[in-house]
Amino acid sequence: MNRRTLLKSAALLPLVPASQPLLTTAPAARKRSVRFAYIGDTHITPDTKPMESIAKCFHHAQNQADKPSFVLHGGDVIMDALKQDRDGVQKQWDAWHTVMKADNSLPIEYCIGNHDVWGFEGAKSDPMYGKKWAVDLMKISGRYRSFDKNGWHFIILDSVQPKPDGMWYTGNIDPEQLDWLKQDLAKTGTKTPVLVMSHIPIFSPTAFFSEQNNKDGNWTISGGLVLSNTPELLKLFYQYPNVKTALSGHMHLLDRVDYNGVTYLCNGAVSGNWWKSDTYQQTKAGYALIDLYDDGTVERTYLQYA
Repeated sequence: MNRRTLLKSAALLPLVPASQPLLTTAPAARKRSVRFAYIGDTHITPDTKPMESIAKCFHHAQNQADKPSFVLHGGDVIMDALKQDRDGVQKQWDAWHTVMKADNSLPIEYCIGNHDVWGFEGAKSDPMYGKKWAVDLMKISGRYRSFDKNGWHFIILDSVQPKPDGMWYTGNIDPEQLDWLKQDLAKTGTKTPVLVMSHIPIFSPTAFFSEQNNKDGNWTISGGLVLSNTPELLKLFYQYPNVKTALSGHMHLLDRVDYNGVTYLCNGAVSGNWWKSDTYQQTKAGYALIDLYDDGTVERTYLQYA
């Protein structure tokens, strides 16, 4: 093509006036809907170290320049109610409420952990036996429930199902609760972003943390470390693309799994190695700041408070 032909071809192209520049549509900036503090596995006792450390954790969260608007406790508020008599359990809850009254001004939502369940053998006839005591002292409407905050739907599950002896438990979402969950998701629809909270992880590699679970080359995972009906939950969540994140505690470890559009976050422990040291495996004692955005995205910042 010679110069004359090229100029003729160019003359056929449409002209764009200099006063009207080409425009491109920039993606809409996401906006944060809510920031909250995930504080879990506090395992409080009436002893000085746990009480002072938990107080320090709450002060650390509340003194953030970008302060969380509420606290979501992931369960195991107290050290243990499974094997303690009434007096022992009451002292632990009293210690918790003493710290809450003196050192926390943020609203708090709770998820029941396995150590919050009263399973003492001699207490089966007591009306507070099982989860009733924890529900009352946490001042929650039930062992599982849902609520809405700033455009997000929160679902709090009860992942701890005691075995008949009351002294041990398995991770499971029981049939009654599973039916409720299906109805709650159907009522919520597929647009509103959803956060799910369970004490025992729904989906996490942390069950592989111990070599004791590997015998002769085969992994054997305790039913107290995972949910027995995780596959059913994964299929259910797949039907709702607005289920965006699932939080958990229990393992005292920090991890993240992204699967089928859901971000599964296991969030360490305030008590670290159950107050024996500030590190469990490779996770330091701490808590998480969780940021939820209007486009359904989630960000976690894990912080050491000491």
